[in-house]
Amino acid sequence: MPPIEVARRYYHDSYTTQFAARVSEATEVGDRPAVVLDETFFYPTSGGQPFDTGTLGDRRVVEVLVRESDQAILQILDGPLATGPIEGRIDWPRRLDHMQQHTGQHILSQAMIRIAGANTIGFHLGIDYVSIDLDVADLDDRRRDDALSMANEVVIRDVAVKAWFPTPEELTAISLRKAPEVEGALRIVAIGDFDVSACGGTHVARTGEVGLIHCLKTERLKRGTRVHFLTGGRARADYADKHAIVSRLAGQLTCSAGEVPAAFERVQTELAAVRRELARHEEEALDREAADLTQAAVLAAQSMVVRFLPGRTVDALKGLALRLTMDPGRIALLVTTGERTQFVFARSEDSTANLKSALDQALAAIGGGKGGGTRVVQGGGAAAAPADVERALELARAAVEG
Repeated sequence: MPPIEVARRYYHDSYTTQFAARVSEATEVGDRPAVVLDETFFYPTSGGQPFDTGTLGDRRVVEVLVRESDQAILQILDGPLATGPIEGRIDWPRRLDHMQQHTGQHILSQAMIRIAGANTIGFHLGIDYVSIDLDVADLDDRRRDDALSMANEVVIRDVAVKAWFPTPEELTAISLRKAPEVEGALRIVAIGDFDVSACGGTHVARTGEVGLIHCLKTERLKRGTRVHFLTGGRARADYADKHAIVSRLAGQLTCSAGEVPAAFERVQTELAAVRRELARHEEEALDREAADLTQAAVLAAQSMVVRFLPGRTVDALKGLALRLTMDPGRIALLVTTGERTQFVFARSEDSTANLKSALDQALAAIGGGKGGGTRVVQGGGAAAAPADVERALELARAAVEG
């Protein structure tokens, strides 16, 4: 087998998308067909960067990985291939995206060292975002923004990006951003004289191709700080999406884009006032309803209010039950239905009624679970037919009356 740095053609050329090779081995990974090529441009998952996709002949390459036993590149396929000559094609949009993100990461990591003294200790290139983990407990907005400005200055200067395998003699003269964690031949990626790192990933040829480095957010971790960012096409798409959102909000709020935050705060203030007013009216309505039900119970010489109130919230039911049992000697058995059947039973402080037993009877009648509480108990189950709910209430009444 050729030396690894020769067989892995992407080490020397990240831009080739079509190539001829030979299937030297047809095998399987688990129950999936796979092949080894005599040389390949397909990048395997490695160093935080995901694998390439594309085609080999008429088969889709769905994953690429490194075989641990001999470090061969395994192209996982959607169907088997025989040994022999083959034409390969790399999914270029995916490859370019990874090149932009990975080169952007190198630039941002170096900028974080220079501005914040923060070393990168982790890197993740995902479908939705890219992140680096820094070894600092706190990264304030000013230092983050200064590092982003420095990184984007490097992008704008369109600095050359060079990737190569230096000789041992050359390597002794190279100052790396981070000590390598691999043994054997070392591949170096240099971004002008701004950053020099050991890396096996695919990269753009000049920093201008990164386009833009854009920070999404930072978050605290136990071991430091995580910075979520986007570059290239992802950054442009994110800006386009957010511009569309702001434009839509500006239209709905009848203001300019710059006035959206103030307009949104005004709407929030108004909404809070409306909610307070609504809550006041709901409390007054519960007071009136409780007074009417109490008066009806007094006129009927009853100490217990038993009601089926469809469409009510559990909070409304509890508020009504508490009001109905403020006076001595009162019991309230209330139930509501909607997506679920919910019971709320309450008694006055002086009452000794066993509401837990009554609730168990009611829940059993509708196939519900256990409930809990003492002076106020509640529980529920699946939505039940009105007739079943009424029967459950009668069972609860009978349990209280004993």
